[in-house]
Amino acid sequence: MIYIDNMQLVNEIKKVMIDTNIKQVDIANSLNVNKQAITKLFNKKNLTCDDMKKLLDIMGYDLVIDFKKRNWSITPMIYQ
Repeated sequence: MIYIDNMQLVNEIKKVMIDTNIKQVDIANSLNVNKQAITKLFNKKNLTCDDMKKLLDIMGYDLVIDFKKRNWSITPMIYQ
């Protein structure tokens, strides 16, 4: 999967939830938080790798990150 935005990641995690038949309340119980905390996590603009790892750990999945060189290049942006 090529990363586009956090909504895409949330949707992928929700697909895993469906595949594993795990509900938000199950995740909340596993993390000792309420369901609203999980909803808030899914609605975060910046879902972190740590957040994703916690969610995937509960469902028995590993978070795998891969870097792939593009076939095209862009002019690098310099951040000041």
